[in-house]
Amino acid sequence: MTEKKILIAYGTRYGATEGVAIKIAEIFRDNNVLAEVVDLKEKSDFDNFDNYDGIIIASSIKIGQWTRHVKNFVRNMRLEIQKFAGPFGFYVCSAYAALDKQYAKVKEEYIPDKLTEFGISIDYYDAFGGIIDFSESSKMSWLEKKIMKLAGNQANGLTVKSDYTDLRNWDQIEKFALGFLDLF
Repeated sequence: MTEKKILIAYGTRYGATEGVAIKIAEIFRDNNVLAEVVDLKEKSDFDNFDNYDGIIIASSIKIGQWTRHVKNFVRNMRLEIQKFAGPFGFYVCSAYAALDKQYAKVKEEYIPDKLTEFGISIDYYDAFGGIIDFSESSKMSWLEKKIMKLAGNQANGLTVKSDYTDLRNWDQIEKFALGFLDLF
């Protein structure tokens, strides 16, 4: 039996989505599955997906939108994704996904509903919390920090405990990775 190879292609704004991609790749490698992790900001020019047995695409969510790199990738590669015979997964990272009352909405609106616009169906998907980073080294601008603080207060339940709050649930992420492997 040949070793499986999975592409994990992501777009991130503040690093949460990238961190999840790296963790999923580690879980795959621990289960003897090759994983190629690609930042779509750096590389988005694939001819096809013939070298892969599975594909996972991931995006951060900001103001209800995927990153432009993910949006462009899905738009440009939609025919190849539609033809792809292996398992196709997708996840998003959003602070709102960490809220029980918002999780289902984030998961449905930002993955299958969005992919339907491109004529793509999905085999496996999930939504994970993100990172809220108000520290000096944050990738957020001062305006983004201000907006995020306001949105957090209005979210009624999104608690920011410090300058750096990681809302990702690593057990949920591991379950997602192992569940994706079960599709083979």
